Amino acid sequence: MRTRTVLFAFGVGLIALAGCADTGEVVTLKIRTTLPATEATAKTSDGLRVIVAAFEDARPGMKRLGFYNHRWESQTHYFDVPGGKPAEVVASVIAEYLKQKGWRAEVAKAGDASSGGSADVTLTGKLLDMTVNAKSRVFWTNITASTKMAIQAKNTADDSVIRMTLNGEGSRSVFWFELEDAQSLINEILTDNLEKLLTNTKVENNILRLK
Repeated sequence: MRTRTVLFAFGVGLIALAGCADTGEVVTLKIRTTLPATEATAKTSDGLRVIVAAFEDARPGMKRLGFYNHRWESQTHYFDVPGGKPAEVVASVIAEYLKQKGWRAEVAKAGDASSGGSADVTLTGKLLDMTVNAKSRVFWTNITASTKMAIQAKNTADDSVIRMTLNGEGSRSVFWFELEDAQSLINEILTDNLEKLLTNTKVENNILRLK
């Protein structure tokens, strides 16, 4: 019986190692909203036109998104976004989210200072945190993720400004870790944050107000 137990444990170790990427590899995550296609026009915006300007990356140290640490490996795999610029990715995700909700939104063109002039609202902000980590243990992997951003919306009509900070965090445990597990968790948290943006605002005469 003891021999069988040792062989079983060794077998599990081999399976777990087979599911990992090469040691020290940087793995990119696709950051996007998790809204189903059926919600594309769930909210009307009364013709509100929104420009999402570039976000500032204000994360401490401006590091990668996080890491995957496997129990049987001596080095760590790192998570990042394609291009290594999460703040730019977040701006694109916000614009896409607003379009899915029925807003006329787009990302400001690089170097075009006048792009916000044709908009009713210009969104800018700072990415304060975007983290996702996965730690493997015997028979399970714990995944944690968090996002935090400070958003400023300037109304063209009266130059008024509203500000809010959106943040969220979450975790989940899985038996067999896949890249999509970390990717879906950070995307769900980001989408929940953006839901708060619409929940706490209203549109009046093409002006965005806090409720």
